[in-house]
Amino acid sequence: MKALIKALAHRAGLDVMSLAYSRDYIYDRFLPGALKGHGIQAVIDIGANIGGYGELLRRVGFAGDIHSFEPCSQPFGELARKAAGDPRWHVYQKAASDRSGTAQIHTMVGSELNSFLSLRESSRKMTETGTEDVETVTLDGLDLPIDWSRTFVKIDTQGHDVKVMSGGRNVLRQAALIQSEVSFLPIYQGMPAFDEAIASLKELGFDVIGMFPVSRDSLGRVQEFDCLCVNRNLPR
Repeated sequence: MKALIKALAHRAGLDVMSLAYSRDYIYDRFLPGALKGHGIQAVIDIGANIGGYGELLRRVGFAGDIHSFEPCSQPFGELARKAAGDPRWHVYQKAASDRSGTAQIHTMVGSELNSFLSLRESSRKMTETGTEDVETVTLDGLDLPIDWSRTFVKIDTQGHDVKVMSGGRNVLRQAALIQSEVSFLPIYQGMPAFDEAIASLKELGFDVIGMFPVSRDSLGRVQEFDCLCVNRNLPR
């Protein structure tokens, strides 16, 4: 029966996959095709943490420039170590936001969960360990040697993505692709809801081409999706 369903879906131009593997799909199949199909030459990696996304990009064959932004000192040290041997992987100890300056970030047991927002509830990895003052910049204020029309912007800032977009309205309208983490069940206080996040993407000219579950709660409900979007206004 599974084979029949997949065959019928394939005939209709659709892919059928287990939800357990759907996030792997974006990385192993969907993302590489999107990067190649849109002629992506540079990736802006906002919320780089310890460099996992940069390593992923190299693993799937992306050979262009990577610009990784991570504000917190502990994960940035690991990020810088991983990028040190790659001349086209550039790292910045800064947070992208809606204004330049400094801000206080909440640090967690799991550093990938560090956020400018406070937790709604704690768990094993989502337990606050302290705060850190970090430098903030806006994407519009950056001077990077890139062609934005051939740039993919990945944003994963634990509830701060909409603020990042607000600080990059001019350059993001020129970008080819954006990946943003959007929330159905907010895990931070004041985290933008799904409809607000999608509205921000659409206002910048982006339409969804793929949504892939990131995390689930104890009932199996999807909390967050990686949302991959294409700029509808760029010439093809």
